[in-house]
Amino acid sequence: VDVLILVLSLYLFLEFMDSIFSFTYLEQQCNHTTTLLNKKNMKRLLLILIALGSLFNGCSSDDYIPNDEKVIGLKPIYFQGDDWQAIEITTPKPLQKLGKFYYKDQMIFVSEKGEGIHIIDNTDPENPRKLKFIQIAGVMDIAIKGNILYADNYRDLVALDISDLENIQVTKRIPDLYPKQEKLYPSDYNGYFECVDSEKGLVIGWIQAELENPECRR
Repeated sequence: VDVLILVLSLYLFLEFMDSIFSFTYLEQQCNHTTTLLNKKNMKRLLLILIALGSLFNGCSSDDYIPNDEKVIGLKPIYFQGDDWQAIEITTPKPLQKLGKFYYKDQMIFVSEKGEGIHIIDNTDPENPRKLKFIQIAGVMDIAIKGNILYADNYRDLVALDISDLENIQVTKRIPDLYPKQEKLYPSDYNGYFECVDSEKGLVIGWIQAELENPECRR
């Protein structure tokens, strides 16, 4: 196919150049006083240009992905567990899919996209120490005002009192504040993404990742 395209491209190019030379000759013969192109040659040139444009446009289509091609897109985050509303305080976890962070009273609060919030003691900036992990399913955004930490818990908004890090408590929950995310595709997004596999569980968010031969696109 590539050889055929190359041959066709060369043929069209030669046809185009031949037309140009013909027009130049006419110009010289007519001493710039007559029309360079007659209707027949104009039609011929127009068809050649259209064919060339269609050919190269088709060859550079963004929709084509070779079998071994990898692209950057979105990957679904699945909830792992029985109760997505359950919020637990656990021991520190590795930092992997980091999102927003807040600095308060020498403590750093960093969201782990879709999973929870890291609490890091930054009293010694040269030796920060991970203290705890707040497990919140579906969290993508966080904010702190005073001693209250706000976070999205899948489709709910929760408020946690962090005045005492040894006794973090949920003080309020606003249910169904955010649209349901049980969707087969990411909202407000155009591009490639990994197709949702309902057998893996509930989709609680999306994260950017390198995808191999993605089959879904918006």
